[in-house]
Amino acid sequence: MALGQTNLYRLEVVLASFYGCLLLVTPAYSGLAAGRLPVEISTRGAKFAEEADRSAAVSRVRIEELLRTANDLTEALTAAELEIDSFRRSTKEDDTQREVDSKP
Repeated sequence: MALGQTNLYRLEVVLASFYGCLLLVTPAYSGLAAGRLPVEISTRGAKFAEEADRSAAVSRVRIEELLRTANDLTEALTAAELEIDSFRRSTKEDDTQREVDSKP
């Protein structure tokens, strides 16, 4: 605070009043003019119901995409495991050594 400086103190009071009124007037104006009120007011601004619905829909779409990706990765992993098992089986079946032709 501006102790001993009346002009600076008055400026702080005016700024606090301005931003306080702005915080109340903006949602009230949008409520009266557009017929909608914000569901949340934060430091980022007012959030309206349409934006909340839209963000929920975007979240659902992203979750569905992630589920599809997870399913694709699960299928790819299963295919890789089957291929590895077939390689292991083929190496176990053919564990004989070839004859080496050694000439002294």
